Amino acid sequence: MVIFVAGLIGTGKTSLARALAEKLGIYYYDVDLVKKEVYPTDPNYEYNLKNNIPFSDETRVKTFHRVVEDFAKLAKKHKHIIVDETLHKKLLRQILFDGAEKYFGTYIIVWVKANEETIKDRLTQNQRKGHILKDPVGMYLAFKKQFENFNTVDIVFENNTPFPESLENLVKLVQAKL
Repeated sequence: MVIFVAGLIGTGKTSLARALAEKLGIYYYDVDLVKKEVYPTDPNYEYNLKNNIPFSDETRVKTFHRVVEDFAKLAKKHKHIIVDETLHKKLLRQILFDGAEKYFGTYIIVWVKANEETIKDRLTQNQRKGHILKDPVGMYLAFKKQFENFNTVDIVFENNTPFPESLENLVKLVQAKL
């Protein structure tokens, strides 16, 4: 099973996904590593980052196809994996969902939400070392405009509490789905 931890930039999805993987002993797949390889090949790379423009669907498709290629390899070694990603567009997220079904049999979606004040606080703190985004708040707002609702979500998780409490609550919810 692929456990997708999805949410807009700043909701805490990556921190939760990494800690969840560690707590449950499940492999964490870092999509950002693939993005760091693929995104710089986009001809508008610097311009998009500077102007808070989400990368083109074409660039995201390349990225997600590479992720699905990795799913094929990972499914041979792992029963479950955890993946975090914004999953903000239906057409693009379907590439990952189809790959999860093909190689892992199934998936669940954990939609991580947070209130706007919490998101902006997180994004203005200097905790995002080595991250590709130069203006995380601006990119959050751009992604928010592009977001397309899910048809169904397995877990909707409000992440506005202190991290240890949030993690404990999320672990219980995910364990119930495994």
